[in-house]
Amino acid sequence: MLSYQDQNITTLLVQLLALPIIFLTAWLTISYTRILLLRRRLPSGPFPLPFLGNYFDMRMKRPWIHWERLARQYQAPLMTLWNGHRPVIVCSDAWVISELFEKRASIYSSRPRMVCMGDLTNTSENNQVCLKYGERWRVHRRLTHTAVGTQSLKPHRPFQSDESTILLRDILLQPSSYVPAIERYSCSVVSIIGWGRRIDRLNDQVAQMALAFMEVVNAVIPGQAMMEIMPWLTRLPAWVNPLPGRVLAEATRHTRYFYEMTKESAETRAEGSFSKRLMREKEESGLTWKEVGNLTSNLIGGGVDTTSSSMVSLILAMCCFPEKQRNAQEELDRVVGQTRMPTWEDEGSLPYLTATVSEVLRWRTVTVLGGLPHAPIQDDEYQGYFIPKDTWIVGNIWAIHRNPRDYPEPDEFRPERFLRGLERPHPSKKGHSAFGWGRRQCSGQPLAEQGLWLVTARLLWAFDIKPGVDEEGDEIPLDIFAYTASENQRPEPFEARFIPRSAEIEKMILTEAEAARERLRGYDGEPKIKLDDIPSLHLD
Repeated sequence: MLSYQDQNITTLLVQLLALPIIFLTAWLTISYTRILLLRRRLPSGPFPLPFLGNYFDMRMKRPWIHWERLARQYQAPLMTLWNGHRPVIVCSDAWVISELFEKRASIYSSRPRMVCMGDLTNTSENNQVCLKYGERWRVHRRLTHTAVGTQSLKPHRPFQSDESTILLRDILLQPSSYVPAIERYSCSVVSIIGWGRRIDRLNDQVAQMALAFMEVVNAVIPGQAMMEIMPWLTRLPAWVNPLPGRVLAEATRHTRYFYEMTKESAETRAEGSFSKRLMREKEESGLTWKEVGNLTSNLIGGGVDTTSSSMVSLILAMCCFPEKQRNAQEELDRVVGQTRMPTWEDEGSLPYLTATVSEVLRWRTVTVLGGLPHAPIQDDEYQGYFIPKDTWIVGNIWAIHRNPRDYPEPDEFRPERFLRGLERPHPSKKGHSAFGWGRRQCSGQPLAEQGLWLVTARLLWAFDIKPGVDEEGDEIPLDIFAYTASENQRPEPFEARFIPRSAEIEKMILTEAEAARERLRGYDGEPKIKLDDIPSLHLD
């Protein structure tokens, strides 16, 4: 039997242990009550659970497919999901998202707080894609436009054309390696723009690192990380949660690598490269080394990942919809013939080919959530709904580009949708939203479209693209829905055959590639800095 003193001590311990539970219960009750009250003013959506919100409606593979079904269920273009105690508004309608992000661009061009994409990588203050809308973002945007904006494109055409010719050669000689060949092409173009140095090898370290670097965008898929629901997890000691420290160290290492590459290029390469411009701006505008490194990594990573993924989707579409391939080839034969390669001067005479490019961008858009989330800089109201300041707002491109109202039979690959006189009304002049919206639209859109058009024209001019065959010689069935479960989606690996359309074309590819390689000699050279050197550098 406990003594009176022991009973008092036991009672005190119980009270002390009960206090945190009481405070936690009170906090959860207040927080959940706030959610339920706020929910009445927001767009409709599934009922949130205490603490977790709609975690189970977001924490799944390819959640955008589930969100498309929910949008149909609620029969509303806007839907609210709760990432813990924070609302996420998902838009599934091209017209509504244009109303918000474009017609109200002065309000909806900022970024919300992003724990994983911003806080963990320390990019919220030094990376254009994460910067809040303001003067610093305008400086980054202006600098990026000097490299890949519409007014900067023509000087890139000669080496972009030569690199596309070498791409044809690489696919002709190593058809099974068509994906690395496309990645090499994409990386080489932006590497010349950024550093004045081309990429000559398949599976080059820079290209592979750029692709790995772009995987961080998966952090912008709502609900994929518990740290977005509970940001305080990032502040736990490293022995409890080592992930934040590891992520920050790796992100800093990669950013430093891109900065050192830019610095080296500015010192050794000819005038005109993006690297020289950035290093001058570092002195004139006070850019930090992190800003310089991120500006370059965005150029390289974005140029490799999105462009190459679109090209692989083009190949998949041509394998699965051969009649559309024949239509484009008939137009190429009529306008270009088979005695020369297509050039940009042919663009105005190849409407079906141009429509094919647009349909690739619509049919399987790379950025399946339209890039990073937007956020309003102030409280707003739309169609009677309250939209709080700094709320995550994402565009479900999967649903937007598959809306049967705008795109009948959306999973069919139909370039005819984009032919003049046949296209349907759309808020974008291009008829799709593959590069995002408003002032946060992808900076590299002009360069990507220019390169994708020429590569599409030349691939279809040069080859009959067909599915791979099995041991019996039968074509392997391909799945048009077999895509990676990432925000920047691309087809799962598949076999394809590239059959030269004539012996003359095959010979021309080899001859033209040899001449193109000679013209590109001025961009040859290996960087002195290696990624393995970075840990020894000062990272402060």
